[in-house]
Amino acid sequence: MEMMEDKKLYISENCVSEKLDDELIILDLESGLYHSLNEIGSIVWEEIKDKSPCYDNLIKSISQKYVGDNISKDTESFIEKLKEKKLIFLK
Repeated sequence: MEMMEDKKLYISENCVSEKLDDELIILDLESGLYHSLNEIGSIVWEEIKDKSPCYDNLIKSISQKYVGDNISKDTESFIEKLKEKKLIFLK
């Protein structure tokens, strides 16, 4: 995995998102694919969208909001999936 700690996370300019009830729908304008995020995924997305945080700050923020043994690992895995789908990028 590339070093993420000192880079900031950004939402791809090819993505638009809309909140619907308890989920967030993301449309990737480049691929035409829709993605659906649950509550915690939506919070991660909104944090990236609003704050463009560095990886460590994002993990700290999510860990303060949710208690769980695997919050860091789960968030890291989720961020990797978003990057693979080119919905977010590091800069």
